[in-house]
Amino acid sequence: MGFLIIHSDQTPNPLQPVLNSADVRWVASVAAAQQACSVDRGDLVIAANLSQADEIRRLDPLIDVVLAVPAQDSGIDAKAALRAGVADIWGPEDVGSRAATALMGRVQARQQAIRDRMRRYESEVRRDQRNGRYVQFGMLPPNPMMIGDYALRHRIVPSAELSGDFVDYFQLAQQYLVAYVADVAGHGASSAFVTVLLKNFSRRIRREYRVDMLQNPGLILAWLNRELLEQKIDKHVTMALLLIDLRTDTLLHANAGHYPQVIKVEETGQAHFLEASGKPVGLFPEVAYTPVSAHLSPGSRLVVFSDGVLELLPEESLAGKEQRLLAAAKTGDRIDDVWSALGFTAGMQGPDDISCLIVSREP
Repeated sequence: MGFLIIHSDQTPNPLQPVLNSADVRWVASVAAAQQACSVDRGDLVIAANLSQADEIRRLDPLIDVVLAVPAQDSGIDAKAALRAGVADIWGPEDVGSRAATALMGRVQARQQAIRDRMRRYESEVRRDQRNGRYVQFGMLPPNPMMIGDYALRHRIVPSAELSGDFVDYFQLAQQYLVAYVADVAGHGASSAFVTVLLKNFSRRIRREYRVDMLQNPGLILAWLNRELLEQKIDKHVTMALLLIDLRTDTLLHANAGHYPQVIKVEETGQAHFLEASGKPVGLFPEVAYTPVSAHLSPGSRLVVFSDGVLELLPEESLAGKEQRLLAAAKTGDRIDDVWSALGFTAGMQGPDDISCLIVSREP
């Protein structure tokens, strides 16, 4: 409510020009005004006489009350009215225009206040997101990192401040290397929250793994699936999970709905996808994952992308995009070289989060 206008007589109304506004309410008595103000205090009350103005002021001292006198010789004591708390006194010749101006001014003031609040809110959100980004990127493993004979490198480019993509790698039971690329459905703050759960799950794997998981990493994915369903966070995750036996250089790869598939680059320079399939984790109660196996010779490497990379490739067909990824993976184990082969520039962002993990067996 903008104006609450009190006018109790039946004489021609000088406020008629402003009564067509949806922000103006017309009441015939102070009692009606009191009832209206109990619902919505409003911005301004226009009273027809000093008695009305005084009663409204006693009702709520915070309401601005304007006295609209019917004639210049009404006998109103202007000083007494102002001392009584009346905000202003308007004559009949200009009450309509002044009321309209005052109403517009209050509307503009409210709009400005809303804009100011939105700017403060956006500033606070950006600050919180920057802090969240700092925390989130602090959860990532060292980059690069050596585990046994393997060099690990990664890159994550969020579509906004926070990322729904996550990468982790660590040594397990002295004999194994575990690495994964996870892509949480969606992106932004809600998806970034799930990456905190993934980091915590990495820690739990190191403490609570079972021996049979070392022969079948699909059991790790099934474990994560149960954890996410129990959390009831209504988010699912695709994941490419790599388990490498450091003594035999044997890879076991389990895939939870992750695409593109993991690329294996042979020491000869040839590249191909490791075809593995499975349902995303956190979506279905019954899941099973069959790992694929491969031997990693000196000079070979594994390259894993998240699907956000596909959004930036110029090829129209999916087959063309896959060929582009294979060609980029063959350029070497430096992510900058892979990025250049994909046509990406430094700081380039897309509509979805982009991530890349390279696991290279040193020659």
